[in-house]
Amino acid sequence: MKKLLKKITCVTTPRKDNLMISVTSVTKNYILQPTLIKKHKKTLQWLSSVMLWKDELSFFQKALDENAPRFKKVADKKKIDHFQNLFIYYSGEVLDSLRSKLRQHESRVAMVLKAKDEVRTQYFYEHDSLMDELETFAKSYKELKTSFVKFVSRKK
Repeated sequence: MKKLLKKITCVTTPRKDNLMISVTSVTKNYILQPTLIKKHKKTLQWLSSVMLWKDELSFFQKALDENAPRFKKVADKKKIDHFQNLFIYYSGEVLDSLRSKLRQHESRVAMVLKAKDEVRTQYFYEHDSLMDELETFAKSYKELKTSFVKFVSRKK
């Protein structure tokens, strides 16, 4: 145990945000690396979800186009317009923006892992913010999906 402790070096880096990081072992693998890998996996899961949502929106648009003629009431036609607008907005703007943010985020974590540079803590703050944004969107999307399925599956 004593021998192992001698092989661990402590490197501290004072920063403006009062974070002190970096303990490295003889192998020069960083302690934060497992945390970064977990964040990387979470980011990839969200990227996959974004791609799935984009495909689902395309499917929902087709279902809306097929079912729209059977709705005759003005209120129903307004609801159809509402769904159409949300599908276009989510698919064309929101999801493209989220996908772009996720890809940029992924390239930054790749650079941190490749350079083994744990001094760059901005990634961690960015990650949490992006995950919050995705969770908020996921909740909103789930509500839209539920509302749409309920609308389309109801009888005239």
